[in-house]
Amino acid sequence: MRSLMVSISGFRFWIVFGVVFGLTVSLLPSKVQMPSGAASGSSNAIEPVGAGMMAVKAQVAVAGSHPTLLQQQLDTLDVSAAQGNVGIGVLDLNTGEAWFRNGKQRFPMQSVFKLPVGIVVLKLVDAGKLSLDQLVTISRPEFAPGYSPILKEIRGNSSQFTVRNLLERSVGMSDNTAADALVRLVGGPKRVTAILQAMNIRDIRVDRLEQQLQPDCVGMTNFHPELADEQKYAAAVEQIPAAVKKAALERYLTDPRDTATPEGMVDLLAKLQSRQLLSHRSTALLLKIATDSPTGQQRLKAGLPKNWSIAHKTGTGPDVLGIGTATNDVGIVSSPKGRRIAIAVFVAGSKAPVEARERAMSNIASAVVKAIE
Repeated sequence: MRSLMVSISGFRFWIVFGVVFGLTVSLLPSKVQMPSGAASGSSNAIEPVGAGMMAVKAQVAVAGSHPTLLQQQLDTLDVSAAQGNVGIGVLDLNTGEAWFRNGKQRFPMQSVFKLPVGIVVLKLVDAGKLSLDQLVTISRPEFAPGYSPILKEIRGNSSQFTVRNLLERSVGMSDNTAADALVRLVGGPKRVTAILQAMNIRDIRVDRLEQQLQPDCVGMTNFHPELADEQKYAAAVEQIPAAVKKAALERYLTDPRDTATPEGMVDLLAKLQSRQLLSHRSTALLLKIATDSPTGQQRLKAGLPKNWSIAHKTGTGPDVLGIGTATNDVGIVSSPKGRRIAIAVFVAGSKAPVEARERAMSNIASAVVKAIE
């Protein structure tokens, strides 16, 4: 009987202990769980991809998260001087902090498209399908309007240039005819976009050759290669009625073709810098061409400290009836201490002089540098 009573008492003890323990645990504060991959204080979740670089994952931050220092500094950025629609993407490639203005909106790229075209060309070089020393023929029917200094070097009806030379002229000098030659070489605009998508590059479209896009901007329907000469082209554009130009301008500024989003562009820049897109050799070549580029000296580059550098690609559309169709600059900014930032700035439909648009860009670069230092 004594042993039975001890057993019953022990059983009661464990029942009471279990109830007390359960109540205690239920009253403890629960730990808040962050969604997988979300980064507190950033508009994008970031994952490391090696050597201090970052890759962007499109994911909304947790509601109520505190803004990062970069966001705090740039949220007050005044871009009203640009007098147009402004899109900005900033991604600190060392910390993963990001900031966007109209980040998901599409903006006309103009010559910025030559950077993704260069990536596609070098992707095919890496795959052994093209060679940098391969000769490409450019003939007169393929001449494009706008900036094309290569035309002065073509003797007779055609001339040949290496793929490497065309890359330097297209990405570095922003030569329109050289860019078209590369697009044709890889299979046309649709093929360029398809390869970009296969490389997991999103929200960047290449739809037309420069030979078509530039006349479309101003409402020219009778372009022929003889008009590729800058003076002849300007004279022909002057003859287009204002009503036709206005309609062309409105179409162009709302056309999804040949556009990119700031988010998509900084994602491309981040992946390029971290060698997710190309081999080490091809990445180094493309970044060197973009760093040596003489274009856009008064844009992002003008807002950087003297000892900083930028590997970038500019884009400038024509002014139509006093409206700047597109004034752009995108690139990877580097400091002497190893800080790297991907920046993309697009200005569309601006009523300000080009000098004011470029000043706005340099101010953006200055603000970004101040925010991360």
